[in-house]
Amino acid sequence: MKKKQLAAIGLCVMMLSNGFGAAVQAEEGKKEQPKTESQTTAPTEAPAPETPAPTEAPAPETQPPTQPPTQPPTEPPTQPPTEPATTAPTEPATPPSETQPPSETAPPSETTPPSETTPPSETTPSETVPSTETEGGSETVPSETPGGESETVPSETVTEGESGSETVTESESGLTEAETETETETETETETEELIEEETEEEESETDRGISNEELIARQNIVTPPDIALEFRFVQVEKVYGVVKNPEGASVYEETSRDSRQVGVMDYYGLCYILEDEGNGWVYVESANVRGYIPQEELATGDTAERLVKVKGEANLPTARLTLARTENSAYTHTHTTVYEVMAAKVYAVAKEDLSIRESRQDSARAVGSLPEGGLCYILADEGKEWVYVESGNARGYVRASGLLTGAGASGAVESAGENNMTLAEVLVEPEDNAACYYTLTSVRQADQTAMVRSEIVNFAFQFLGNPYVWGGTSLTNGCDCSGFTQSIYANFGYYIPRVAEAQAGYGMQIPVSSAEPGDLIFYAKNGYVYHVSMYIGDGQVIHAQSTKTGIVITGIGSDAVWATRVIQG
Repeated sequence: MKKKQLAAIGLCVMMLSNGFGAAVQAEEGKKEQPKTESQTTAPTEAPAPETPAPTEAPAPETQPPTQPPTQPPTEPPTQPPTEPATTAPTEPATPPSETQPPSETAPPSETTPPSETTPPSETTPSETVPSTETEGGSETVPSETPGGESETVPSETVTEGESGSETVTESESGLTEAETETETETETETETEELIEEETEEEESETDRGISNEELIARQNIVTPPDIALEFRFVQVEKVYGVVKNPEGASVYEETSRDSRQVGVMDYYGLCYILEDEGNGWVYVESANVRGYIPQEELATGDTAERLVKVKGEANLPTARLTLARTENSAYTHTHTTVYEVMAAKVYAVAKEDLSIRESRQDSARAVGSLPEGGLCYILADEGKEWVYVESGNARGYVRASGLLTGAGASGAVESAGENNMTLAEVLVEPEDNAACYYTLTSVRQADQTAMVRSEIVNFAFQFLGNPYVWGGTSLTNGCDCSGFTQSIYANFGYYIPRVAEAQAGYGMQIPVSSAEPGDLIFYAKNGYVYHVSMYIGDGQVIHAQSTKTGIVITGIGSDAVWATRVIQG
């Protein structure tokens, strides 16, 4: 019993001793306050050394071991933060003075009122001071008044019991608000895209301008363009070799499908020339008089093919054999390019009488051209045979040799009259509808490059069929919207047009939709606003990036078409 009483008495003595020591430490801390003030108001260009914590006055030799550090500001304070906050320190080994708990800060001194305080330019570690700086860099820079009174920090400041938790400061709140706005914008864009799935990208921003499409059309400078003839002649290109690597040989198809018709066959080590990479595992090739598609995996290409050609000799490699007549092969004119010679030497022939140029070697065959007596034509093939293949202007077909003056007689007639003064044949059937047009790819005239570009643009666009629609996109493979599709297609051929449909609608020659030719652009409007664009490919059809559900497709022209534009002009 006495031992328990003695223990209790000892405990009381220790508590009284600790209390007395704390009081002494507090008094000593107050005596050092003038020194603290001088340190915290150090010149802006020469910061004072490490100072005691501005929010509390601990005993001189007792320091919290885990206090976050600060350094006096390097510039004079000019403006207070609107929501100051401090992160409470962990509890020090020796308790702080009871008169100045960690959750309180002293009021600003008279020389640096709160209205002139600014956030410090930087912070550096210190061993004694609990930081009152917010994560965003805002800080209240208090100094103790002579009276030693303290001011309670605003409610955002973390109290001692919340030590270790993170306080959301003004700058963090601003960041959170910015992120929230960004997320809201993203959600809005997503919702907008969903609304336009059945239409196109510009329609999402469509506004009712209060006018009809008829009024919109009336405000444009729409003109009827001159007729243009699509070029049927071919252009010679450089050779890109392909060699059959399948010991069983390979087939050439009419379409990019093994289920389509076979137009030719090739043997092992058979040689072909790649005219176009379709981008879907198929290539469009030419070999002798066979033109069509072949799976790329069945060919050796690139450096391997070039080495094979060099070692074996180009003339020694076998070429394709025709299995479907050229006139029946829809793939024959997929491109108007060839590796073979396209310019023919001029072999003059003059009509002895009025002649018909036939679609085949029969008198009963359809007449595709009419050559008057004295008219000039050029023999392109089968010279010396009963029927010769001729060209006169854009009329190409067969004529009985007996009705023509040839050889020296024809050359003399041309020299006498002048080649440019002689009459050419009248075209009765357009080349694209003339089955005899491509009996040979040669011609005495060069291809019209402008017309060739139209054909090539359309064929180039075809390879992206089925690719995705992406609002705002311009990638023909990864995704594009309607105007991004037309802009990217044109750019591939050196034509640079504006980015959006409304701007594209005013670029180039504005023409009626009925006058559109393959390669021209067609525009669509609602309530006086242009919201969509497509590319005309002929036969009343267009290719376009239609919607997120359908991607790049071929369809009819459709409704809402208001006018077309012609950018490619000869």
